[in-house]
Amino acid sequence: MNCRPNQRFAVKHPHFPRACRPSLLSLSIAAALPLLAMTPAQAQSTAVQLGEVRVSAEREQPVPQAAAEYQSEQLMSRRAATSDTASLLQDIPGVSLYSAGGASSLPSIHGLADDRLRIKVDGMDLVASCPNHMNPPLSYLDPTQVGQVEVYAGIAPVSSGGDSIGGTIIVETPAPEFAAPGQGLLTKGEVGTFYRSNGDAHGANLSATVASDRLSLSYSAATAKADNYQAGGDFKSSTATGRAGHMLPLDEVGSTAYETRNQMLGLAFKEGRHLVEAKVGVQDVPYQLYPNQRMDMLDNQQQRINLRYQGDYDWGRLEA
Repeated sequence: MNCRPNQRFAVKHPHFPRACRPSLLSLSIAAALPLLAMTPAQAQSTAVQLGEVRVSAEREQPVPQAAAEYQSEQLMSRRAATSDTASLLQDIPGVSLYSAGGASSLPSIHGLADDRLRIKVDGMDLVASCPNHMNPPLSYLDPTQVGQVEVYAGIAPVSSGGDSIGGTIIVETPAPEFAAPGQGLLTKGEVGTFYRSNGDAHGANLSATVASDRLSLSYSAATAKADNYQAGGDFKSSTATGRAGHMLPLDEVGSTAYETRNQMLGLAFKEGRHLVEAKVGVQDVPYQLYPNQRMDMLDNQQQRINLRYQGDYDWGRLEA
């Protein structure tokens, strides 16, 4: 047997002499010859007929999940660090803030803000009354008056409403408290204060509740005040402000002072699994200065009334 190995595709095998090892190319051609010699009829007769296969599954609807949910206990440490309710959301993934006045930052979810977000306060859809959004909905509450926060960054459940391409922010004031059956009268209160050296920011808050097992009366008030705050170093080259006779240090950020006052009165009645609640809120902002706009918010007054019903039934919960 006289054959030459294919130097490129030689098949190495210990039992074949090197001179007589068939090439891989010749083996491939030999294996393909019987298939080439088959007629179309023979090829068709060898095909395997498979039965119909159906695959089915139930479609699961995605359940929207909140990007974050903070209860009153989790918000406790955040309240002392700010007078801006929107800043309570700054650590939530996807949420950023557009800084404005000292108590009126604009929340943004994945770059979408203002009317692209749905903001609900105690079930009410609120919007800013100022065309420049100088008083956004979250500024209607003091941080100490927030009991629960939910943020949906994207798809939101039907219960929170649609019409928000950016996301939904749901803020609830503290829920009414009632005395346990047979306990008698429930009385409780809270007083707090804070001081921040930068800008001489200071404020105080108080809340009180008197309730039986069916009727609850609550009141809360909060005030906050601050002067212009200081930057980490000199960022200006002149102390001039554009106003005759008024100068600012090189490290002071002008038009950042503010003063806010918030009060809220709540009355709730509970009978079995039914709850009727009424709340009245009053806000007074003597001044809130804006470093990013050529205008300030002065003597801003706001009143809101909220009447809510919640009922638990065998088939679910009704809220109106």
